[in-house]
Amino acid sequence: MKRILLILVFTATFISAQQVYFVHSYTEDGEPIGAKNEWDIKPWGSFVYVLLDVEDKDLKGNVVYMFVDKMTDGEYKAFDSKAINIKYNPKWVVYNYKFTQTGEYDVYFVTTDQERFAGEKVTIKYEESFTRPRQTTSRTYYDNCKITFCKKVLVGGDPLGVINSISLSNTSSVFILINNYNALNTSKLLVDVWKKRNRMFEYDEFVESKKYRINPDWPDAFFKYTFSKPGEYKFSIYNENEVGIQTGYFTVSN
Repeated sequence: MKRILLILVFTATFISAQQVYFVHSYTEDGEPIGAKNEWDIKPWGSFVYVLLDVEDKDLKGNVVYMFVDKMTDGEYKAFDSKAINIKYNPKWVVYNYKFTQTGEYDVYFVTTDQERFAGEKVTIKYEESFTRPRQTTSRTYYDNCKITFCKKVLVGGDPLGVINSISLSNTSSVFILINNYNALNTSKLLVDVWKKRNRMFEYDEFVESKKYRINPDWPDAFFKYTFSKPGEYKFSIYNENEVGIQTGYFTVSN
């Protein structure tokens, strides 16, 4: 009976030998640096290295799968998965994963034989500077806010192909990026679109209003707008309390 017990204890220890770490960095030999199970991210997301210490596990094939389950309604549910290319019989595997949502996660690895063999839980929160209580926003709060018209917005919020006009013969849409460099402090962007009825006058023709929901902690946000007619346009953007954020001007030709 004692011999069976010892065997069971040894087996359990062997199975749990593989470890998963969430780290700032790692050495050339796969040693974790700055490992912890609670991470702060920015509202637009942050990368965290997920380091798998394989130990003596024999990973067959050249791929291992990383699954990410997120705590939802009291249980972990499938959220994301990644296929990671590996070398033959590695001692460690690492993946630079971008967390974009706060919450509780279970991150685990599965072999090509559908065997789950290592996993660890991690808590993701927003950085403290992005979670402080919102204060009443004054009219001067957005003085340094910038509005940019562009062809695309890259991951991370950088504009690609900054423009101030388009031709409907080529495209009818534009991305409008708002960057306040500090939290926008509003859960909605209210946008009024105006157009010049006559070149001699101000923007006197009201086109439409748009409303976009955003995270108040975001320092920037963007939306896509589609034109149907040529003309000179004005975009007036406000926060949820109708405090002016920024105004931009754009020209559309045939």
